[in-house]
Amino acid sequence: MGIFCQIDNRITNHLKFGAYFTKRENWVSGNNEVRPESGEKMRAILFDFDGVVIQSMKDHFEGWRRALAEYDIQMEPEELYVMEGSGAEELASQFTRKFNLPFSAAANIIERKQHFYAQIKHLELYPHLLELLDWIEEKGLKIALVTGGKRDLVVEALERFGLMDRFKVIITADDVQYTKPSPEPYKLAAELLDVEAKECVVIENAPRGILSAKIAESDIITDDLKEVLETLKKLY
Repeated sequence: MGIFCQIDNRITNHLKFGAYFTKRENWVSGNNEVRPESGEKMRAILFDFDGVVIQSMKDHFEGWRRALAEYDIQMEPEELYVMEGSGAEELASQFTRKFNLPFSAAANIIERKQHFYAQIKHLELYPHLLELLDWIEEKGLKIALVTGGKRDLVVEALERFGLMDRFKVIITADDVQYTKPSPEPYKLAAELLDVEAKECVVIENAPRGILSAKIAESDIITDDLKEVLETLKKLY
């Protein structure tokens, strides 16, 4: 099919989804190729949230940047994007270690980040998202949302755009013990959709979400869901 990406050996032993769409200009191939088996096998589409459904990463970065600035730390965008897909607790924990802050500061950093994010967030849907959702529903495929974000913030955004009913299953950081890059969120989504993991297609943009740091080059990120739609049409 010409659609594949390199996945870590340790992950492919536990998580074998039909395909990984990474929203990159160039697909990456390697020893561990994950290819969609056939259109007949595709029964569900699983979406990441931030960076796939909602254009929010710039606002998330600015929230973290301002929170860390209170500790005289200047964070660059790449320092967040390389960990994109992780939950807030994990991110704060990573930042305390990276910037030599006391671990006890993590809770305050999260609180301050959420404060700033609430002030500055300006949410927008990605272009062609509704067109993509319409096509998926037309084909009778099941749809789930799988994110490392908090449920209240995710629900607030979905309700704002009238999207709550478009996703049969919504998995957030509040629903699992281990967030991405653990396979638990996607495995739980497949289970609740009553499909096999191999019958799912995952649309992801985050390094942790696609479980491959080698695809984390920020200069080749694209936001074109139209390309994803055209690819799905060829698979189904």
